[in-house]
Amino acid sequence: MFAGAAREAVFSNAEVVRRVKADFIPVALKAGLVNNPPVGPEGALYREIARSRPAPQGICVANSDGKVLDWVLMFDDEKSVVGFLDHCLKRYAEYPDAKKPVPAERYMRFPSKKLSDVKDTRQVIRIPDRHADGARCPAKPALRKGTLVGRVVGRALDDAGKPLDNVVLQENYLEARFEVPLEAQKRFAKALADAGSKRFKVPAALVAAVVSHAFLGQLDVNPLGGRKIGGKIDRQSWEFWAHRISDGKQKPARVRITGRSDVAGSHADVGGRKDGRRWQHSVELRWEGYLDVQGDRITHLVLEAHGHERLRWGNPLAKLTTKNVIQHLPAGRTLDVDCGVRYGLIAVPCSADEVGEQPVRARPAARPAADSQGRSTRIQRKILANS
Repeated sequence: MFAGAAREAVFSNAEVVRRVKADFIPVALKAGLVNNPPVGPEGALYREIARSRPAPQGICVANSDGKVLDWVLMFDDEKSVVGFLDHCLKRYAEYPDAKKPVPAERYMRFPSKKLSDVKDTRQVIRIPDRHADGARCPAKPALRKGTLVGRVVGRALDDAGKPLDNVVLQENYLEARFEVPLEAQKRFAKALADAGSKRFKVPAALVAAVVSHAFLGQLDVNPLGGRKIGGKIDRQSWEFWAHRISDGKQKPARVRITGRSDVAGSHADVGGRKDGRRWQHSVELRWEGYLDVQGDRITHLVLEAHGHERLRWGNPLAKLTTKNVIQHLPAGRTLDVDCGVRYGLIAVPCSADEVGEQPVRARPAARPAADSQGRSTRIQRKILANS
């Protein structure tokens, strides 16, 4: 929830955006890399940032040598966000580098709920100007050649079927990346070859690769996310059909796709989860579009879907409301969506610089014992990292 809530309540504030652009270097870190750093110099930087984190998510400000100045999870009110930026600038003036010990300040809520500081290790991180020759940036995708990489855009609709205006809200607007692996492409290409000019059923692997990304809200309410997000799949039904629309001599072959999907998921009280989250999410869509096939690979995919979405999210333990979201960013706010929706998806083979091996991971960064409770850049001034 945190990234979406922070975008809505923190980084949609015009004054905050102005100040960040003027006085900070904003960097969005992948939470997976912060919490499970790679090896190498970037991994060292990730580990240093993660060493003092009060939670696996948050907003962090670091100095020019990668030393954490402040972590914050929530704010007392909207004015406190600008106050936090002012506070960090003062700390940067005192600790611009690693020449003297830099204690990492941490706030559960700024400024009223301060946690214990974390002492500096006095280890200096050597940050190179660029990646070494042949070295791969760990934040870059590492995909097999031919993997389809796409973008999905989703919009909530009003009663007249028009897209809702406020695209800052995660229940109104979705923009995300998705991938179609080689195996799903090969299964589709084989089904096409076997069918010839006849209509055929689209293999489930390809259907799942596109349907699983068409939903509004945060990642934790993915109807098909299952146990990975502490939920369960309540319903999973789809039927997609395809037929060749080119003359059989044209290369690549163009194939028409139509289909429907009906998926639903909800929270599951399993694995000792006691954080209080409660949610139900269902998405019913009609799909149409086309894709091009060359050999056993899909070279172009375009799909449109429209239908209805029902989402409810809340947390009685956190007493969430739609007001004062700034005070409980990790938990977000209540969501109640019941509207028409439309999605558009487009995908092409991954670029050459996205092909590679997954980076080697170091051991997960440990959290400090006093806790109460993820891209490469040369850092010259300070980092505002939202992980």
